[in-house]
Amino acid sequence: MDVLEIITQFTRVTNHALGIVNNALDFVFLWGGLIIILGYPVYFYFKSLRKYNKERQNKKRGNKGGDLLSQTLILFIVMIVAALIWLLPELLNLTWPKIIQKGPNFARFSTNVRWGEISLIIFSLAYFLGRGFGEKRWLQSSIGHIALIFLGLTVGRWAGILFITAPILVAYYSILYRMALIILPTSNPEDRAERRKRFIVLVSYTWGIQRPLIVVDGNGWNKTETRIEGKFTRDYPVPGLIWTQSHQAVTITSGIKFNRVDGPGVVFTGKMERPDQIFDLRLQLRTKEIEAVSKDGVSFKVRFFTGFRIDPEPWDKETYDTLRPMNTILRGADKPNNIKGSFPFSTLRVQAALGTTSTKATTNATNTPIIYWDQWAVNVIEDHTRKVISQKNLDELWRPAKDKKFASALDVIAKEIKENAELTLRAAGILLIVARVVNFCFTSDKNPTDEISKQQLTTWGTEWERKRVQMLSDALAESEHVQQEARAYAESLLLNSIAEGLQKAKDIDPNLPRYVIAMRFLSSLQDFVHKQTDEKGMEELQSNLKEWQEQFLNNYRKEKKQ
Repeated sequence: MDVLEIITQFTRVTNHALGIVNNALDFVFLWGGLIIILGYPVYFYFKSLRKYNKERQNKKRGNKGGDLLSQTLILFIVMIVAALIWLLPELLNLTWPKIIQKGPNFARFSTNVRWGEISLIIFSLAYFLGRGFGEKRWLQSSIGHIALIFLGLTVGRWAGILFITAPILVAYYSILYRMALIILPTSNPEDRAERRKRFIVLVSYTWGIQRPLIVVDGNGWNKTETRIEGKFTRDYPVPGLIWTQSHQAVTITSGIKFNRVDGPGVVFTGKMERPDQIFDLRLQLRTKEIEAVSKDGVSFKVRFFTGFRIDPEPWDKETYDTLRPMNTILRGADKPNNIKGSFPFSTLRVQAALGTTSTKATTNATNTPIIYWDQWAVNVIEDHTRKVISQKNLDELWRPAKDKKFASALDVIAKEIKENAELTLRAAGILLIVARVVNFCFTSDKNPTDEISKQQLTTWGTEWERKRVQMLSDALAESEHVQQEARAYAESLLLNSIAEGLQKAKDIDPNLPRYVIAMRFLSSLQDFVHKQTDEKGMEELQSNLKEWQEQFLNNYRKEKKQ
């Protein structure tokens, strides 16, 4: 047996084996596809029924069994139409058997027709779902996949599909999977569920059927940027993406209904889900100038400073029992439930803070600015600052009513503001760190005071001027009294020193001349001068003392020689 015959027999056996495989796969392709088409409504019904039962048990919703049954019937009718289209080659063979049999092998013809149907479905779905936000990506992806299918069919029917089309598609999506792990942001790179969702997000982008991909500005306040547009109303298992910074939590709404709090890091969204408000978990510092009126009716401007944040602290039982009746959302919010990262927080406390604010839906309807949670907190502190100021007269803004050593009126005001506002803010999930008044302004060029307030300020200023003059007069009198006492004390010290010196000189010799007595006087005076280190003209006086001493010594020597 020569080589050519061996090759011929091997080719014959291979073709026979491929024919068996092709016929078997054609049979499986026909009936397997038909089972999938007709079995999907049953799968949909039982899956949705389980979901509705769970929702009814958890949230006590109404019975949706009737709606589910009608949806399943409509889907079943659609699937029957799809099954008829799938059986189209057999129907053509029954209708025009002579025409069909004149062409190529019927099984091959049927397989090609069904792959053509699949290709048409791929192109149609890509067109209707991807042309809105897919630019040309939907066209490139659909044409590329259809071309690979027909390349495999042309080369070797099912062998071409299995050994050409399938490996190329596997390699293509493997590359997309690796690219998704590199390109898309992540919160936990080791989480398989998160890696799978990132892969689906990138695949949906290549087909143009992605949901919106949103990035939250880390520097701006409550600003989001939609990097890639998408349609969030479609009902298919393709997640959207919201990327938040490590110090941010995002509240997500589904239509006009609050859905959940998520973040920080990567947040995946579903149907109808959009970010509502971004909560900065860091310490928030604010300052504001407001109008206030004192207890005695004087209006002026007050600038206050405050610091607050979403409450990250665990609550003891007493605090929890106090706050829970004030806000039903705080049930179960006695400690943070998200402790990952550097900014732990409780999702229920964030939801409570969200409940104090306006929403985008009402804002668009009323054309009023959105009130975010931080602005609401500032407004609460502003109200309590006005109340505290209104309970104090002008004197108490500088000197507290219960004055004592080292007491500060601003510290007293700050303590009262914090005590009054702290519980209200904490019931909304906000921890107040500090709130104090830092400045008062009674008049300006833009906002001059009215006549009544001006008269009251004048009266108040006159009283303080009288107190100032009285205090200054008392201080001058006290100073003069102290100086006189110091002078008398110094003089007494000098006289005592001179008397002591004379007594010592007398003890030595009662008949000492006047020069010795004068020298003793000068010595005492010089000791006194040395002790007065703060007196002016000390150097000149010391110089004079030295001259007098030398003069007395010279006179004494001359008198002694005579």
